Amino acid sequence: SASASASASASSAAVTARAAGPAPPPKRPRPVAFGWPRDPWDGLDVVKLRKDGLAKWNAKSPTDLAMTGVAQKHRQADVRESRAFLKQLVAKRCGDGGKAWPRIVLDCGAGIGRLTSGLLLRLKGVEHVDLLEPAATLRKRAREALADEPRVRRFFASTLEAFAPQAYDLIWVNWVLMYIPNSEIVSFLRRCRLRLPIGGAIAVKENVEDRSYEEDLDDEDLCVARTVKHFEALFSEAGFKVLFKRKQQEWPTDKGRFPLMMWALVADT
Repeated sequence: SASASASASASSAAVTARAAGPAPPPKRPRPVAFGWPRDPWDGLDVVKLRKDGLAKWNAKSPTDLAMTGVAQKHRQADVRESRAFLKQLVAKRCGDGGKAWPRIVLDCGAGIGRLTSGLLLRLKGVEHVDLLEPAATLRKRAREALADEPRVRRFFASTLEAFAPQAYDLIWVNWVLMYIPNSEIVSFLRRCRLRLPIGGAIAVKENVEDRSYEEDLDDEDLCVARTVKHFEALFSEAGFKVLFKRKQQEWPTDKGRFPLMMWALVADT
């Protein structure tokens, strides 16, 4: 589930393979104002890239395979380990004998609803799930797939960069941030933080770069894999701290796929 444009969200986002290259690029300078490396979008036409990316996702077949780019066994592992991750998050937010959590959930980059149905609606106590997906083709398929699910409330056509979230107990962001510049990630997370209720959390699942350098923006998929340190600098800049994180264990990294990392973020008060 996720749109692959810079404007798209990501539960549907395709899993980009590593680009082959004989040697790492030269080390990039770090802007003085921030603690993260140069933004891969610096100097590029972000508006055009966003438009091109959205067109790519609207042209894709609205299937699980097209959304993820991996075989069924890997898609199943993705959902299985995401469930285990959210189970741990729920336990930390509820405690023993606590109220059901989360009740209101937002699926960012919901795509065709793959993780709305397979993950978020299966959380105990969930009353409503909203879906954020800018690609009309994918959003249409999600509406059809979830038509009989009364807990699915709204479908937002906005991009992540332009979206102003309401008060959600849990915001799920999966394979979205890879399509978005640093500054827009920070801005979105700050907007989330302003409306996050007490006990609220953001769950992020993204490709990560585990080598000593980051590649430039992928010309075909219009995305980038950041290092764990890079992501966590952005989270901190937006006013969040990492409650805990988990690496996806079963994943075809031996076939050139980037590793996957999951973070549970809470407001750093």
